[in-house]
Amino acid sequence: MLGPAHRAWRDNSPGENRERWNRWDWSRFGEEWSASEEWKQALVDEVLLPTIPAGGTVLEIGPGGGRWSVVLAPRSERLILVDVAQRPLELVRERLAGAENVEYVVTDGSALTGVRDASVDAVWSFDVFVHVAPRDQAGYVAEIARVLRPGGVAAIHHADGRNRGIAPSRRGWRAPMTVELFTSLAREHDLAVERVVRAWGEGRHGLDAYGDVVSVLRRPAG
Repeated sequence: MLGPAHRAWRDNSPGENRERWNRWDWSRFGEEWSASEEWKQALVDEVLLPTIPAGGTVLEIGPGGGRWSVVLAPRSERLILVDVAQRPLELVRERLAGAENVEYVVTDGSALTGVRDASVDAVWSFDVFVHVAPRDQAGYVAEIARVLRPGGVAAIHHADGRNRGIAPSRRGWRAPMTVELFTSLAREHDLAVERVVRAWGEGRHGLDAYGDVVSVLRRPAG
């Protein structure tokens, strides 16, 4: 599904991401990427909570400073946090000290190592795929299809270089991707795209500043 330019992309590699996020100043826990408290709360209330069901097993790819993990952990029976870098996992382990339902997994940057087939009810990832090379995004999509139970859902924030007709943005060290290509990658692994979220809060908040979206994927129940 990836064209020559995507396959040849050398930036946003697992090694670069590992080095960058291990050395990142996490003193703000990743909240530096929240446009405002209102923006974040509306995203939680209108996107995360309605999409990611309470209970069951939830997997988060790239928890960073744990700004979404602290929402997911109390409402999940089991929460699996997967990151390419060790430092973010250590930080979230400190924030969630005492939470016995959370597991921490270091990934190679495109695989959900150690997560069993059809064992996950929902996947959440925000502010992660925008920094992941296209080939590795494709690897993650294949892995999401593998680990989701029938009927399971995934909400993935990624770049959309064609949003409003703009070229793929490098603002914020972004990797090239489009809704059309991401949809094709999902369908290749029998994942249906239920909806594409560009804004919330009756249009007051959204992802247009970077030209991003959240794609909501579903593994068919049958």
